[in-house]
Amino acid sequence: MNIKTIQNGDQVRIVLQGIVDEKGAEELKQHVLQLNLNSVREVIIDCQAVQHIGSSGIGKMLLLYKKLASTGGAFSVVNLSRPMFELFNELKLNTLFSITRTT
Repeated sequence: MNIKTIQNGDQVRIVLQGIVDEKGAEELKQHVLQLNLNSVREVIIDCQAVQHIGSSGIGKMLLLYKKLASTGGAFSVVNLSRPMFELFNELKLNTLFSITRTT
């Protein structure tokens, strides 16, 4: 999996590419740990080039959401494929944070 971070002020966009399985989820966690979340107000996870997100990947996203929410930050997952968007909805993740589907 490839991870690219784009920071613009207090907004961070994390662009994922590949499969977010157990190994990919651990890579995401390590990547996020390198960010200074104390100075970040918004994190956007871009899944345009993600083929699959496993339960470990969703779990790491939830941990990041929880950390940001505890400090008043915003979290969103964008550009989900139709099946992933439906999965996030079924898991009611859309009630916690913003999710969008690819067009």
